Amino acid sequence: MKLNIPEFQVGKDKAEKYILNLCKDLGCSISDRKDLTKIKEIDFGGRHYKINLPKEVDIVRKSGKADVLQRLFDSKDPFLNMFPGMSVATTAPGLKINITSSYGSHSVSVNAPGFIEAPEISFSDDISFYRKEAVVMFNQDDIPGFARAYRAYLLSCISLLDCVIHRYAFHIKALIPSTHDYANTKVLDSICSFDEKLEAWMTTFAAHKIDEYKKSKYWSKFIELKTKRNEIVHSVNPHIGYDIKDSVKYLNYVQDGVGGFLAELRKYAGQSENIGFIRQVKTQAEITIITNPRTSV
Repeated sequence: MKLNIPEFQVGKDKAEKYILNLCKDLGCSISDRKDLTKIKEIDFGGRHYKINLPKEVDIVRKSGKADVLQRLFDSKDPFLNMFPGMSVATTAPGLKINITSSYGSHSVSVNAPGFIEAPEISFSDDISFYRKEAVVMFNQDDIPGFARAYRAYLLSCISLLDCVIHRYAFHIKALIPSTHDYANTKVLDSICSFDEKLEAWMTTFAAHKIDEYKKSKYWSKFIELKTKRNEIVHSVNPHIGYDIKDSVKYLNYVQDGVGGFLAELRKYAGQSENIGFIRQVKTQAEITIITNPRTSV
């Protein structure tokens, strides 16, 4: 038995449609597929950007999200806009370099060599990495390595949902005098359980849908992922079993249980689901089990 994960997450047709939709949302004069074979200059926010459209399509195929166009689109979002990662790998002897990033009321600085990145990007990248790592480890007959990647994947899935809720709480604190003035925002900005904070998020941003979100397949798969993660993080038993076929099933729940669930929450709140890191996890390639792999003689 072997595992397989495709190189591409998105087909070419869907990738091209996605790029054209991004261009439309950004107000770019790019609406024909013939344009997607060219390098085009666009205006956005008073600045000019040269966009390599064939490269954008290729990046969507491989990662589910675009590159430059995606950053421009995400930058418009009032809650989930984020600065791309910043890093300095090495410095010359005797030279000290400090890198700083500011976002709203928050600022962080690190000395070189160092790295600054939004946790949503970190966790979505971790999900992509550990799913592929699980496949590689299993195909190398490293089952403990497979289990390690699977655990890290589960932790990253739930952490991504958690930090999205926290990102909204960060913005809420900047919008109102005190989160403690209202019961829902007090919970949102607290150390309560994730389920309580999610309920508070729904009350704050999508109260008209509060009776619906627990009826969807996205919620159901998210809860299954969360249960699997809790069996490891809050284990009360002396052993944990890793059934490969079950584990692969849960590795494929990311499309609906994480990306699909986040996209659904955004739609409930009247916001776009096409944020880069959401697209990245929602379009993760399906891992398949090959029961009779061909062997060379």
